[in-house]
Amino acid sequence: MEHRITIGGVVFFAVVGVGPAAFADPSPEGAERVAPGAIAGDTAAPAAPRQPIAGDTAAPAAPRQPVAGDTAASAAPRQPSPAELASARHLFSLGLAAEDQGRWAEALEIYERISKIVVSPPLLYHLGVCHEALGHVVEALNAFELATSGATARKELALARESRSRIEKLRARTSQIVLRLPGDATGVRVEIDGAPIHPALVGAAILVSPGARRIAVSAENYAERFEATVQAETGAVVELQAELGRKRALAALRPIAPARPAPPRAPAPGPSVPPVAVLGAAAALGAGAVVTGAMAYDVRHTFLKKNANPAPGSLAERQALRDRGQALAVTSTALTGAALVAGGFAAYLFWTSPSPPAAPEHAAGPRPLPAPRAPGLTALSPWVGADGAGVAVQGAL
Repeated sequence: MEHRITIGGVVFFAVVGVGPAAFADPSPEGAERVAPGAIAGDTAAPAAPRQPIAGDTAAPAAPRQPVAGDTAASAAPRQPSPAELASARHLFSLGLAAEDQGRWAEALEIYERISKIVVSPPLLYHLGVCHEALGHVVEALNAFELATSGATARKELALARESRSRIEKLRARTSQIVLRLPGDATGVRVEIDGAPIHPALVGAAILVSPGARRIAVSAENYAERFEATVQAETGAVVELQAELGRKRALAALRPIAPARPAPPRAPAPGPSVPPVAVLGAAAALGAGAVVTGAMAYDVRHTFLKKNANPAPGSLAERQALRDRGQALAVTSTALTGAALVAGGFAAYLFWTSPSPPAAPEHAAGPRPLPAPRAPGLTALSPWVGADGAGVAVQGAL
């Protein structure tokens, strides 16, 4: 443990900007130091491809991902503030003191708190040291591999060399579990001590810490769930055949009933007034407006002619002509307005009335012709009286 402070501690404090003289002697191995402040955005580089470890959810060829419970967490997504870096430096000194006194669980908890602020190869190294002291072989391997990768990328050769040395020693203390499943199993779910294992790792040697390990395997197309507890001895390889029982019977396809045609929709209620009747009324009103307008023009012409050369005693006659012309003009104007309103209403009724359903193309035979309507007689009779003038409509539209 003489390298714990001289390598990991020296580099950590050099990185966060605090001189190491207050905590350790000068490094006998000449570990290279990183410029102060470089820790602010530091993240550990991904480890090189390695042998699968229990708790991994990635395929063997994929870059390592943190396992469940792994303390080698990635750095915080944001850059830590100066106050947070000062807190990390203080916590690191507390962690070193806990290590010196053999309080490994306390030191591990402190380092995990630091990893939520900033992550560096020295911190990962000390995480691995604590896990190793507590017997967490797999977690220690994870931390040392990340420390090795990060230290190599940052040219911290002494720290990388020390981490690799510990990895070689730890691998001899691990156990391996090899799971065998039916080749046609689909939807496989594997757990070791409750931690999920990627199905691609099935059949490969998975590193686990020595001791009793709980294995659980299930597959979608098999009826039973396999569970077993195995004793993984140090350096041993445990091969396990997962018996999943009989295959599930494929669910019988239900016969699909033919789609029933939708019931015909009830015809939309038509307008209470036939559009044709309204159109006929509009035409009649328009004709009445034309007739009364012509009569008003004729009366006005007569009035102007007699008024230009008035005969003696013709005042009453001229007054009557003027009143009659005014009445006809007002009537013609009113009929014109009514015809326009009726025409607009008829257009609205034609627009909103449902169109007759088209006959299906496969219908045989000619379409029946509509029954002829009996012709009706329509008569328009303009009238003029003492009280006004108008148009009388008689007959059928």
